[in-house]
Amino acid sequence: MNRPVPAGLASLSDFRPSSASPETAEPAATSTKAIAEAHGFVERNPVTIRKRRKPTEEPTYSFTARVSVRSANAFIEWCERERMSYREGFDRLVAKID
Repeated sequence: MNRPVPAGLASLSDFRPSSASPETAEPAATSTKAIAEAHGFVERNPVTIRKRRKPTEEPTYSFTARVSVRSANAFIEWCERERMSYREGFDRLVAKID
């Protein structure tokens, strides 16, 4: 089934979308940015997470355990009191095994 050709075009093969060259794309982006800033929009940059502790030099292992809420709360409070990470707290507990 043939579709009707829009008025002003001899055929659909005459239609060519305009291609933006890289030279013309940059000013448009800059002007768009200026307009957005003028209207109070701010650029959304990814938030960088600040690390509190330096990473360990030895290999790590991802460990998951289901513990009681009481034990988890006590461990978390202890780590906060001692100002250490959970990894450091776990290392201290393991050291007490020996």
